[in-house]
Amino acid sequence: MSPTAHLDMKHAFPRTPTILLVVLGICCLGVLIADFWPFLQRGLAGQVILSPDETDFDQILFHYSTLPRLAMAFLCGAGLALAGAAIQTVLRNPLASPTTLGVGAGVEFALTIFILIAPASFAMFQEAFALAGGMIALGAVYLIAAKRGNATLWLILAGMIVNLLLQSGTQVLLLFNEQYLQSVFMWGAGDLGQNGWDATLFVLPRVAVGMIAVLALSRPLDLLTLGDETASSLGAKVTVLRLLILGFAVFITASVVSAAGMIGFVGLAVPAALRIAGLTRSRDLMIYSVFTGGFALLFIDFMVRQFNGLGGDVLPTGAATALFGAPFIILILRKARIMPGQQSDDQHSDQQTISKTGLSILLTVTLIVGVVFSLFTSLDGNGFAVLGWTSPWGDSSFDILTGRAERTFAAMICGAALAVSGTLIQRVGRNPLASPEITGVSSATALAIIIALAIFGVGQRADLMLIGACGGIISLIVLLALCRKFTHAPHYMLLNGLALTAILGAIVRIVLTRSGTQTSMLLSWLAGTTYFTNMDEVMIVAGVTGVLLIVAIALRRPLELASLGTDQSVSLGLGISTFQFAMMLLAAILAAAATLLVGPLSFVGLMAPHLARVAGYRLAGGHLLGSVLIGVNVMMVAEWLARNMLYPQQLPTGLIAALIGTSYFLLLAARKR
Repeated sequence: MSPTAHLDMKHAFPRTPTILLVVLGICCLGVLIADFWPFLQRGLAGQVILSPDETDFDQILFHYSTLPRLAMAFLCGAGLALAGAAIQTVLRNPLASPTTLGVGAGVEFALTIFILIAPASFAMFQEAFALAGGMIALGAVYLIAAKRGNATLWLILAGMIVNLLLQSGTQVLLLFNEQYLQSVFMWGAGDLGQNGWDATLFVLPRVAVGMIAVLALSRPLDLLTLGDETASSLGAKVTVLRLLILGFAVFITASVVSAAGMIGFVGLAVPAALRIAGLTRSRDLMIYSVFTGGFALLFIDFMVRQFNGLGGDVLPTGAATALFGAPFIILILRKARIMPGQQSDDQHSDQQTISKTGLSILLTVTLIVGVVFSLFTSLDGNGFAVLGWTSPWGDSSFDILTGRAERTFAAMICGAALAVSGTLIQRVGRNPLASPEITGVSSATALAIIIALAIFGVGQRADLMLIGACGGIISLIVLLALCRKFTHAPHYMLLNGLALTAILGAIVRIVLTRSGTQTSMLLSWLAGTTYFTNMDEVMIVAGVTGVLLIVAIALRRPLELASLGTDQSVSLGLGISTFQFAMMLLAAILAAAATLLVGPLSFVGLMAPHLARVAGYRLAGGHLLGSVLIGVNVMMVAEWLARNMLYPQQLPTGLIAALIGTSYFLLLAARKR
């Protein structure tokens, strides 16, 4: 494996892959006994499998629902684990999988489009459509990371970018097609429930073909682990081989997602666990992955089924599986040396193209002009329309202006709050790629607010803001605890933050599937919308953001010291632990305020501080102000575009912000060699 993705075998678990497989096999044997027990007692096990009594409801239910579900769980786990093992081997990356590299999101997005717009006569092309979606997503991730030599960090970041973009697109499609919302959302969360054998018979030959193909290529796969140059010198056609194996991996993933929705993290956790346990040869890894993945998902699905029906709802297996698999990322990080590069790699000191003063003036002028443009112009289907002044204080004009002002200022304030939050996290964490969205703060805030709304019925905005801030603070405390021994590796925080975000996202999925009629409203809010805001709330959040910005600027000197690192800060008299916690607390409160007002927005808290630093705002005070100016402008533009791009339909502001952020990081990746 490459130096950037080398598993530390000296600290591997004492358990061998065989012991792991046997333990899971015994657990699954217990599952089968538990499911078959009512029929074993009556001597009907063979009958219920082969030819159930059509007058016995229990036999019919078991034969056409429980039994195919057991088979589907094994096949999906085996297929996803095999696909993950193939992808990890080809890319020499222990964190690569169909989930982290956007393949699942690409398949889900393609299938959502197909379900919503394709006529029934096109059903035969569904699998091809899903395969194309997965291949395009993986291709985009690979092209982004290829400019960075496929380093672990940039592969995961590229996967996050593509995942976020495609998931936002899926959410928008669902919001515009509410009649399909509950069923499609449940399917997207990963549903192994069966009403017959059709889905099982669909997946079985495809997983079998993929397994045979990958096993047939296991010897060339071993060559790829030696590196591209070495493999080429030994006669391997590296590019063709890599595309072929990745194609089979995406084919398996597309087949599984088409039949059962997205089952999270099996493709990451299983092969990574087997590598840690000592497997190195590709052929052994593939074979063990098939059986270990199948047994693992079979057992997890059994546990999920025990909770089904509580409160009258079904628990989605895919989201629940992420709760088991995502923590494994953290475990992998503690067992693997995958810390890429140094912090200086992302400083971009040579990219400043305009003076800070000139840029500040330009951003300020753009802000003033943009506010006027946003308030008084719109698109009405025939071009630009200017708000009339014939009766400027008439009810109609005033109401329109008030509505636009509420939404525009809400977006701007959220941009400022997330920019300050991101700047504090980046500087204190000494990580230029950290942000409220990536470190789990926004996800934890959103989860706390959703639970308070959907489960406990909390309706007061002040209470929700406090609850959301507590969620963000807890997330940051957990993240800092995970990273306390790795202060020398700033990127460690980023990768652990991605794991926390995945765990929290899975819980959000579970809560949403159990929120009934509130699902549509919560999905709209999760996409990032200014539609539900009012001016009183905007002013409250603006006040909180302004006060905390002033506090942060007043603390710019110790903030500058904190950026130097723990040893230097302590030697200069700064109590780094207390100060770090205080700054993270401010960051969590700002993220909570922005999330409550508009919803969890993507990339703003990452992009604004990053752009400000690239532009030359290096000192803490200037960095904060520059980030605020950039964040406010980005969100102002995103809100106007969301309101007018598809008039009279209105897009979520968060989607437009994600598109802007994605475009920026695509350009950033393209410029790096």
